[in-house]
Amino acid sequence: MSVDVSTFTDLAECARAALARFDAVPPVWKVSPDARVAWALARFDGGDHAGAADELMACLNGWLPEEFATAAPRILTGDQAVRVATAVLDGEHPYRPFVSGRNDPEHAVAGTLARLVAGSPDAEEKLLRAVLSVRPNEERTWARHRVARISAVFAALAEAHVGRPEQLDRWSALLSTDDYPRLAAAAALLGPLGLAEADRRCGTIEDVDGERLVAAFLTADRFDDALTLATRLGPNQQQRALLTLAIPGLPTARAQALVVAFRKCPKGGRGRDTQMVYQHRLARLFLALDRVDDALAVLGRMRDCRISGYGPAPLAREVLRWLDGRREAATRERLRVVLDVLADPRVIPQELAAVVADVVPLAYTLADEQLRAEIVNVDAPRLRARLKVRSWLRLADVALGATLVEAGDVTALDPVYAQAVTGQPDMQLCRVLIRQAVRTGLLARDRELFTRLVTGVCLDGYWSAVERLLPAFDAEARTVVPDAVAALPAKSQRHVVVAVACFAERAGDSSLLAAMLDVAPDAESAQRVAGRVAMALARAGELTDALDVAHRCGLGRTPGSGISRPRTGPRPVRADCGTGRRRRRPSR
Repeated sequence: MSVDVSTFTDLAECARAALARFDAVPPVWKVSPDARVAWALARFDGGDHAGAADELMACLNGWLPEEFATAAPRILTGDQAVRVATAVLDGEHPYRPFVSGRNDPEHAVAGTLARLVAGSPDAEEKLLRAVLSVRPNEERTWARHRVARISAVFAALAEAHVGRPEQLDRWSALLSTDDYPRLAAAAALLGPLGLAEADRRCGTIEDVDGERLVAAFLTADRFDDALTLATRLGPNQQQRALLTLAIPGLPTARAQALVVAFRKCPKGGRGRDTQMVYQHRLARLFLALDRVDDALAVLGRMRDCRISGYGPAPLAREVLRWLDGRREAATRERLRVVLDVLADPRVIPQELAAVVADVVPLAYTLADEQLRAEIVNVDAPRLRARLKVRSWLRLADVALGATLVEAGDVTALDPVYAQAVTGQPDMQLCRVLIRQAVRTGLLARDRELFTRLVTGVCLDGYWSAVERLLPAFDAEARTVVPDAVAALPAKSQRHVVVAVACFAERAGDSSLLAAMLDVAPDAESAQRVAGRVAMALARAGELTDALDVAHRCGLGRTPGSGISRPRTGPRPVRADCGTGRRRRRPSR
């Protein structure tokens, strides 16, 4: 299925026709905050700076999405930025995170407000006084919320005033004695001054700001200060901070001191999972310092870890990727250690299944001829024998087929492609195979099979699957996407059409964008895809058509919107963030 769109006028007409197919267009309130911010950015990129500012300010009446953090400093500048930021200080925005439940400095709205007021002393002081206030229950129960917003403001202001340490005195004058530790967040100013001065000004440097300050000391070429501060942090923060100090070209003495410090680092508990997280990070430290044999020694001692990403199998993959970047270090002995670890019972089957399709072909490409024969005839079958579940066995088949592809047989995986889409498609398998399908030219050999693989990738409707899939496609491969989406069940299709439209709008693919209008299964998905069309038109400078389409799909700013005190109360649940995207918290 393809749609011929030769001009932006044609694209606008496609959007109007798609909206007209449905009797009722969903009301304006269903348009998500992140879509409104994207619309403002599109108008800004197309040269309509005043309209973009109006649209962005209209978002201030409700909860702000994470996208606001990058959009606001671009669209709002100078006096206008200061006016907007100070106007919301009487509302709830300075005290909110962008993402409910993420109460850390990186997600505090106050940090974005600080970037808007930076350079205006009066506005900076007003913002600081606002975030320093103690709200109900913040003395104990919600104290971390207050810490996060204050740290976010000091971090942002310090980055805006780099090279002006006198600002620290002005900000300190606003702090009570109990709040002196909050100044440690001003890492961009404290970094060049050193740890002694930071201790003098802050008294105590807490974990919430410690990693940022360690990085600032390193940037200022104060390695000893960075190392000393890192060893004063809590177990988890200390391990991560020490890892940031493992930079390429570190002198031998400093590298040795870093390893000694990491070996002394508290592990955070006696449980196996915390112990394995520590071991995994120690191995990564050795890799960063080009001590691969030490990393392999750690790998050989590791056991299963129930925290995703920290077991021996993910570490084995990291070691192979490190060796891939340094082919001269990929000796037969080192590769054999990795392969033997993967075959060991300490690697649980589900963890092995998650990496087998990556590690076997990668080890094959690094191996000499003799080891390659062993991988095909011994190691690949040995790993497959440990995978008893049918879907895992297919992943092992992918691994073996990929080695044959490396050997020159581009059709070696064709039977596995067919298996993956026979009956109910295997989503996990399709997602692994699609990369190989692109690489081996399956589209040219069997367009229908390639299309069915794409359908399998998108079967559950998750936005993230589309985000990983489409950037790997060239223009020819993208032509199968409309047919693949049309074959999805309606409950998945309504999410995927919006995800594909978002990609098409960013990539400037008008034909793909128009095709998503054609396959939109209901009024709501048609509205959201039409919104992406409006953004594409605005970004191209076609403002008249863009505003018309935006008005028809409810994307434009509504009368009476603008800066006002936001409503209070619990944050509304965002099941799909208004765009079809289902958000997941990252694994630890």
